[in-house]
Amino acid sequence: MDVVKLESRQIFGMKKETLMKRVLRYFEQTQQAAEVVEYLVAILFRHALCVGDFSLQPLSEMIRQIFLKAAPNDTLRRHCVYFDHFFSLEEWQTVIQRLFSSDEEYQQFTKETCLYKKLLEKKSLETHEIAEFQFDLVSIFKDANGKRHTWTLRDTKQVRSEEETAKVLGILTTLTIFRSSGIRRFAEYVKFKSKKGCIDAEHEAVQAEPEVSVQETAVAEEQPRKSKPTSKAAASKTAHAQSSRGSDSNTLNRQETDTLSPLPSEAPPTQPKEKEPSGESNGAKSSKKTKTPSEKVDTSDKHYGKSKEKIQEERDKRKWKNRVNKFLGRKK
Repeated sequence: MDVVKLESRQIFGMKKETLMKRVLRYFEQTQQAAEVVEYLVAILFRHALCVGDFSLQPLSEMIRQIFLKAAPNDTLRRHCVYFDHFFSLEEWQTVIQRLFSSDEEYQQFTKETCLYKKLLEKKSLETHEIAEFQFDLVSIFKDANGKRHTWTLRDTKQVRSEEETAKVLGILTTLTIFRSSGIRRFAEYVKFKSKKGCIDAEHEAVQAEPEVSVQETAVAEEQPRKSKPTSKAAASKTAHAQSSRGSDSNTLNRQETDTLSPLPSEAPPTQPKEKEPSGESNGAKSSKKTKTPSEKVDTSDKHYGKSKEKIQEERDKRKWKNRVNKFLGRKK
């Protein structure tokens, strides 16, 4: 039967009774003294910063067995001073002699741990004031690969000293049991912040489904049908407006074309008319002339003694002169 290791979620989230039983069972099944000692250090860390009581007194017999009988290793040497209060003075001397070859080695291995121990003891003695909200300690660490990750410790005490809290968080960097995909998680401390929140009361009413009457449904179905003729009428109005615009634009184009008439210097030469038989008299020629709707026949000229071509040429010149005067704004 495989034994499941405890992760940070269990150590920092379980209730005290359940957590103590899990640690004791893990040691009995595996006899892994080094891993269990790091579990115990993490629980001391939680006891110092969190509101609840997580003292290790229920595991005192297991702790004594580890340091008095387990094979010495560097993990036991580094963290042994956290547990000296579980032993008498004589028993503690026995532990030192088992784990270290000299007092110098003992001082070297436990120098950093002694500083952490004082901080944990000080934080454990701090009492928390009853408040309507809960504090959470949100911290950022780097893993062994230098990648940052956020970790939250819930239900903590109110922070009284930022520097002391930061130093206590440094204890996690001395532990190697917390890993993710084989990579050590708490390799370097970066920063932390304390958050607080409160929910005083909460309630939500059961929402009934809205009832839709048959009449409202019928009206909603008729609306799309009535909108279709309207759209057709709008389309016909739009087409009529476009056609009106087109006719207006054609009218404007014709007006512009009529206004931009050529200058006198650009006038086309007058082409002579075909000659008629010489047997006709001048009176008969004048009587056969018809009036055009847009032109007035000049009757003031005397046609006697002039040929038909000459008379027509003079008329064309007068017409052209009148058009030029009209274009230039001159009086006749």
